[in-house]
Amino acid sequence: MADASLGLEIPAFGALAALEAATLGATRIELNAQGSYGEGGLTPSLEDLKQFNSTSKATIPLRIMIRPRGPPSLSETGGVARRDFLYSNEEFEIMEASIKAFKDSGLIDTDRGDGFVFGILQEDALGEGDDYRSGRRCWVDEARCTRLVRAAQPFKCVFHRAFDEIVSCGDTASDASARPSWEAGLEAVAACGFVGILTSGGLGRAADNVEMLERIIRKSQDLQIEIIVGGGVRTANVGELARRLRLREISGSVYLHSACLHGDGSERINPEEVRGILAQSG
Repeated sequence: MADASLGLEIPAFGALAALEAATLGATRIELNAQGSYGEGGLTPSLEDLKQFNSTSKATIPLRIMIRPRGPPSLSETGGVARRDFLYSNEEFEIMEASIKAFKDSGLIDTDRGDGFVFGILQEDALGEGDDYRSGRRCWVDEARCTRLVRAAQPFKCVFHRAFDEIVSCGDTASDASARPSWEAGLEAVAACGFVGILTSGGLGRAADNVEMLERIIRKSQDLQIEIIVGGGVRTANVGELARRLRLREISGSVYLHSACLHGDGSERINPEEVRGILAQSG
């Protein structure tokens, strides 16, 4: 079987960064709000999308992040650590309205492969003095995710790294006979209508979660879910990561996800990182 090429998805923060990512050879772009890298990426503005479309002739898919806020801070939660990707009714309505606004703008194109990226979780009730690290389970909020996927149609939707929170729940499961949380999560994502999952195989870097990523990728093949491998993917480790995961042997599309930043605290894309990853994945 001939080696398959691997796609490179670059999360870009603002229109200018998205334009640079396209120019440097990204296979796909995840568009986030400028200045939101430190929060894990937030919903961009319509102006970001307009500016990108007006200045770029790129034909590569554009995936728009739908995330109304970053992780809750301890100051916001009274000092109790709370898991991210749990949204109030008001926040959910903002997400739904954002999808509608992007669709109604006429600035995204199904033929180009454009779509949306989001994820919503549910979890066990918080007890007094409890926090999310105390063994409480989390899972896909199927009702809300399905509603957003349907609202996005005919555009494709990807479940983002909220999935890694689900994987981490498996570390504290009290019932040894229960199905692994990651497996149930994969099936739930597929049932909602998502076409892919962005994951590092758990919390942390993809390079540190290779065994779990292998299991996720195998199961995803049965469910026809695209796996986008992200989380600390850099020139220095992408070749070894692709080899250990046997990514070139997988049927269907496989993407690597890397912001390719300079590492100086800015959101500037490092052209050498892009070229280095493309050279090892092409």
